[in-house]
Amino acid sequence: MNSEVQNLVAAGKLASADGEKLSKLEPGTFCLHKSWGVGKVVEWDLLGDRIILDFEDKPGHGLKLSFAITSLEVLSAEHLLSRRLSDLEGLKNLAKTKVTELVELALKSSGSSMSLDDLERLLKPRIITEGEYKKWWESAKKTLKTARHIVVPSKRTEPLVLRDSAEKPGGVMVQNFLAKRDLKGKLGVLALIQKDLDLFENPGVELVPVFQDISDTVRKAWKLHLKDSLQLLLARDELIESIEGASAPMGSMKVADLVCEAKPLLAENIGGLPVSQLGRMYRAFPEAFPERVWVPEILNHLTRTGGRAVAEIAVVLDANGELEVLTEFLKKSVRNRTLSADLLIWICKERKGLASSVFSIDLGNAILDACEDDHVQGGPKRTGRLADQLSDDKTLVHELVVDTDDESLRNFAKRLMNSSVLDELTRRSLLARVIKARPEMEAMTSESAESREDNRLIVSWDSLEKKKAELDDLVNVKIPHNKSEIQIAKEEGDLRENGGYKAARDQQAVLNRMKEQLEREVGLSRGTDFANVATDKVGIGTIVDFEDVSTGASESYSILGAWDGDLEKGIVSYLSEIAKVLIGKTVGEEAEIPTDEGGGRKVKVTAIRAYNTGE
Repeated sequence: MNSEVQNLVAAGKLASADGEKLSKLEPGTFCLHKSWGVGKVVEWDLLGDRIILDFEDKPGHGLKLSFAITSLEVLSAEHLLSRRLSDLEGLKNLAKTKVTELVELALKSSGSSMSLDDLERLLKPRIITEGEYKKWWESAKKTLKTARHIVVPSKRTEPLVLRDSAEKPGGVMVQNFLAKRDLKGKLGVLALIQKDLDLFENPGVELVPVFQDISDTVRKAWKLHLKDSLQLLLARDELIESIEGASAPMGSMKVADLVCEAKPLLAENIGGLPVSQLGRMYRAFPEAFPERVWVPEILNHLTRTGGRAVAEIAVVLDANGELEVLTEFLKKSVRNRTLSADLLIWICKERKGLASSVFSIDLGNAILDACEDDHVQGGPKRTGRLADQLSDDKTLVHELVVDTDDESLRNFAKRLMNSSVLDELTRRSLLARVIKARPEMEAMTSESAESREDNRLIVSWDSLEKKKAELDDLVNVKIPHNKSEIQIAKEEGDLRENGGYKAARDQQAVLNRMKEQLEREVGLSRGTDFANVATDKVGIGTIVDFEDVSTGASESYSILGAWDGDLEKGIVSYLSEIAKVLIGKTVGEEAEIPTDEGGGRKVKVTAIRAYNTGE
């Protein structure tokens, strides 16, 4: 105990325990206050009952002895906070030149383990500025990968750890794996082991406890956690293959064992598996189901799993000499229209490979059927990618139609022209490819185009954008909101007595009709800026000046697009009765335009001008 403090204790002015604490706060000592942060004791004033400290933002601050004793935590001079107060410039230099040394100091100051948030609070903004920290940390992570004694977490929720230099990194990772009690935790550590396999001196031997633990865990857990169990076995085998001479312990559970035991549940539990693991799982089918039983089992997966599984299953069938079975299965499924969008896309991509024998005009019709069925059911759901495949693959349509018979070709072309699923631009592009492959189809498509052109709407660009915005709001805001209202109403109970549910369903019908109408109008529209219009006679995009024959009063109308009518501004749609009477008239000609009362009045055209979009 400090001699001066001992005198206070002897005089009864300070308890002995408090005297011991105060003695640790001698001038020059670094300490931490929960509100004012790190500080350094600079002076004692025992007679005045206080000590003076320099805090980072509060130099020369005095505290009563009793308060200081209870509120200050003593820090070593090597603590990062102490260094931040005494040698800030030195720490800033470490951040630039010796990242590992700075992080190691932070970890030693925090008990060898800390969260990334705590590290950020220690360093920012005094050592590293707010704006620079994110970039600094991204660079620091790369540097720390070479520091074997520091473990950088793969997730922000996990801690940054300083290892004991005597510990072998591989051994620590094995212990971490064995300590995990949940499958996802084990999968996370196994991924780190795979990533840092070079930390092991003899991985084939050191990882045997891990391989054994995986087998034991999966045997107990697969019925409740099938997907994670399967992924753990697959990841184990992938790791074993990457280690020369490694193998699973005798009697370990194999992927084929799990596939066989979990057969009824397998297809529904493999969504989200990486492609490499899907392939590994399907390669285990011949072992899991011997005597060719595996063939119908794997074909069953073709119609029940996502698109990523299709290619892997096809490769396994081909590798085992069962390609003919796959071909017959695909042909039958195309005929019966039972193939998923993913399978149809795979056939398109493999038309010169494993699916060459299935590629025909019937496939094109199956694609259109899938898109149309999805549209009728309220799509697009999964067929958006299928429609994209049809339009984005520049040679697909050409190869579908180039060698097909005339009748099948005409039927396919008609379906393309009349498709309500594909937009106008896509239909035209696909038909152009049909004509390029089979020029004789041009006559038929030209006739159809002329008949469609008669129904086109001429609209201004502004009105078209407004109409598209209205459709977008309907599709992305109002209809989803209505679906949410229907779901909420469903949860309220008996639908027969549920007025809210009936109202929401009625509104759904209204919104869907509005959507169909807007889609039809937008699909038929042709935007224009009314530039370079002829003025020899009244037409769309002209301003017509006329005078009333009986009164001599002068008037003007601008004749614009289908959605531009605004009588207060003197604008009429070319589809209006007034415009229909005036269109085609020349200067000096008379016409009878309708009145609000239901009759008509004679007017005489006096001038025709081009509409100025800037007016």
